[in-house]
Amino acid sequence: MSNRACACLFMLFAVTCPVPAAFAQTDPALIFRQAIDARNRGDLEGLMTFFAPDAVREDASCNPACVGEAAVRRSFEKNIADHFQASLTVVEGAGDTVTGRAEVRSDALRANGVDHRMASYTIKFRAGRIVLWSSPLAGGPAAPKP
Repeated sequence: MSNRACACLFMLFAVTCPVPAAFAQTDPALIFRQAIDARNRGDLEGLMTFFAPDAVREDASCNPACVGEAAVRRSFEKNIADHFQASLTVVEGAGDTVTGRAEVRSDALRANGVDHRMASYTIKFRAGRIVLWSSPLAGGPAAPKP
């Protein structure tokens, strides 16, 4: 078979075959950035693909903690309705944990006379999916262990 025919077959294979799941994105820091981007765009379905079914969220939107996919989904629906936006300033990953800081804005903050505030995040992963989304309130309780 000629080189040209091999190249054509390779291109046909590359274009028509899906990427195996083993090659799916598993970098926790990148997944966290993609989750923040999805929420900023108002893409609830896209956002929820990053969460494990037993995920826990604890922050100003979930105090007490939102436990399980349905509760986490409802909390992010409220964020999206409130035009919540986060601009990440720092993202660092180590193993299955990502920490970050962001400047956040929302209609609720503006209604209280606050243009923006800084937030810190600790995100825990298991098998490439978010199991804990924590952005503790000052003086609030510690996030539960997943």
